[in-house]
Amino acid sequence: MEFSVVIPVLNEAESLSPLQKELQEVMQQMRCEYEIVYVDDASSDSSLEVLKGLAEQYERIRVVSFNKNRGQSAALAAGFNVSRGEWIITLDSDGQNPPSEIVKLIEFKDKFDFVTGVRKNRQDSFNRKIASSVAKFFRWLTLGDISQDTGCSLRLFKKEILNSLPLFDHFHRFFNLLVRSKGFSIKEVAVNHRGRLFGVSKYSTTKRMLSGIFDLWGVVWFKKRLIKYEVKYQR
Repeated sequence: MEFSVVIPVLNEAESLSPLQKELQEVMQQMRCEYEIVYVDDASSDSSLEVLKGLAEQYERIRVVSFNKNRGQSAALAAGFNVSRGEWIITLDSDGQNPPSEIVKLIEFKDKFDFVTGVRKNRQDSFNRKIASSVAKFFRWLTLGDISQDTGCSLRLFKKEILNSLPLFDHFHRFFNLLVRSKGFSIKEVAVNHRGRLFGVSKYSTTKRMLSGIFDLWGVVWFKKRLIKYEVKYQR
């Protein structure tokens, strides 16, 4: 298996069928061995039923569903755990990451360990953009994080990277930093971003900011305690 596409899902019943249709077309055009792993984070709408129906229609779909809501990081971790691909692709289930943009990341697959999107013409609310800018500034100030866009869910990376990373709650907000801290090569690629066709964001701006501040200091603690060494001689 070359690629595993991991998609966390929370109350996105209307978005799933259009997203799957687009994604299927893109992956088929790539002429590769792949699977698509949807992780339902205990949705309260009909998302799980839609996913079950899609799994019957598309043989390459796999579905994981939680009995309780655990958050995006847990959904990603569960998807990573069951994935069989050498490379993992992540994107959101709301359709704001056009699946066609995956091809832009694939171009750098042979040169970098981790390729991540940078949203251009970002189609989010003004408040959400401001919150992201503030968070970006504080990550740079406290952690020296030079990532351009840590909020973009469109990523491509070698699965072996996960063996070196701690997967904690909200780790996805610091994914780029954690990968870079372990010495893996990273490429940031400009990708398109589009507005939602259905529903609204499931995460409030205030909640994201408060949890982000709390997580920030946890990562500061973690980064200071990373074990670092260089081997001079080994036989």
